[in-house]
Amino acid sequence: MRNSLARSFPERPSKTNILKKAPDLLPRDKLLRDTPTKAEFMLYWLVAIVAGATFLIGDPRSFWLLGGLIIFGSLTPALLKTHEHTHPFFVDKLWPMFWLCSIPVWAVILQFALGFLQTPWATIRLNEADYLGLNPVSIWQPTTATNSSTWVTLLGFGAAYLIVLMLFLIPKSRAFFQRLLPPLCTGAVCMALLGYLQYGLDFDSPILTKGTGLTDFFAFFPYDGHWAAFATLWCTTCISMALLSTRYEDSPIFIQSSGPWYLTGGALLGATGFIVANPIPAAVLLFTLAIMLLIVAIDFIARSKDPHRHAVSITCGLAACFGFAAGMTRLLQQGTSSEPAVHLRKAALDMFQANPIFGWGLEGYTHMLPFFAHDQLLGQRFDRANSDLLQLLAEFGIIGVLVLFICFALLLYRYFAGKHDIQLTNHLLIGCAAVLILAIWDSPFMSPTVFFSFFLLFFTAMRWADLSRHRVDDVDAARPNLITPASQRRVPFFTSTTKEKNK
Repeated sequence: MRNSLARSFPERPSKTNILKKAPDLLPRDKLLRDTPTKAEFMLYWLVAIVAGATFLIGDPRSFWLLGGLIIFGSLTPALLKTHEHTHPFFVDKLWPMFWLCSIPVWAVILQFALGFLQTPWATIRLNEADYLGLNPVSIWQPTTATNSSTWVTLLGFGAAYLIVLMLFLIPKSRAFFQRLLPPLCTGAVCMALLGYLQYGLDFDSPILTKGTGLTDFFAFFPYDGHWAAFATLWCTTCISMALLSTRYEDSPIFIQSSGPWYLTGGALLGATGFIVANPIPAAVLLFTLAIMLLIVAIDFIARSKDPHRHAVSITCGLAACFGFAAGMTRLLQQGTSSEPAVHLRKAALDMFQANPIFGWGLEGYTHMLPFFAHDQLLGQRFDRANSDLLQLLAEFGIIGVLVLFICFALLLYRYFAGKHDIQLTNHLLIGCAAVLILAIWDSPFMSPTVFFSFFLLFFTAMRWADLSRHRVDDVDAARPNLITPASQRRVPFFTSTTKEKNK
């Protein structure tokens, strides 16, 4: 009787034991884990369609792209509800995590809307002509220095964020990302090949857009600094997938796997740093390529048992040294627009000092620049401060920046506090960190394509880590164990192996 009870109600292993050694899943359980649900199927095509649109439309302020993002972003509540009803396991954390992780979107929208209650503009009439002047503003109240057309930009970027946030909430297995990332990597490499062709044929403007009238463009991007940030993200992704293809016990040898294709794609993306005209974005891209190739070389020397590990490690090591030297060369080059860039950053800093708590609202930098710009910049139009960090401070102030920083710092702390070395997550975070460093001296997040790709890979990295360190049915569960541990039971409960002898 006791043995039958023990078999009917086995003791559930503690979470500590699960993390140390997860039990092997039966084939039926693996099939349940890796088979896409309706929500995963819908999410896959939603991300694929939006990624294709953002990859092809490089214009940072394309109303077609921003309007499409708003339409697709409005589908996310229905997607979450579908996931709640079709997921085979517990999803107790679904809605709390959604509201927590989407706080940056709602905070920015609220701050922007409240800013219309305090406008900084004053109309001054002189000689029968109207001029704009500045009213004194209260720094303790949000301010919006733009017009109502900025709502399209705000809601478009917010919708893009909500779409990729689904990658942190819905996928229940790593197989989802192993299906999603390869076609996205292929699309990014195809864009690089198109950019090489464009450079070789000496096109006068970027593809599918009129551009800015300058020669610093690449593929569909009117500004090649945006391309450099985009290539940095997908270069790390391609090389990360190359390393992932060799990590499993049943993986074929490297040259017979998909690893060389991923490695070649990452090298093609990184090598565009030689073509990018702007020195700092080019240097960041080349440094990132060198770091990832060095990781490949070290990984093959230290861990791999592949018969071609020496050839791969030597090739990647030499290429990493060459990429690092090229990055240093580009970094030491003097950009032709360095002086205007310094004035633009100084203007952003002055705006922040004038309204430090809530800032001037989204895109307030463009409208406020004539009142803070250096004399050399008068009569010219500039949309960005050549530093996303300074522009963020000028437009959202201390409060807005703190809200954004705390939300993402909590997610990173949640990952690193787990003390689990998830290699794909670490590698994807290298690309994200490189773009954040670039944002100090450039404006990569002006581009919806870079914005979408950055958060796509960031949330992919966070979800991959969760799926790697938890049991498949415990990732999103918040319910307590239904079986009381043996040490806390008052009634004896026999779970040991029986040792009976026939007499």
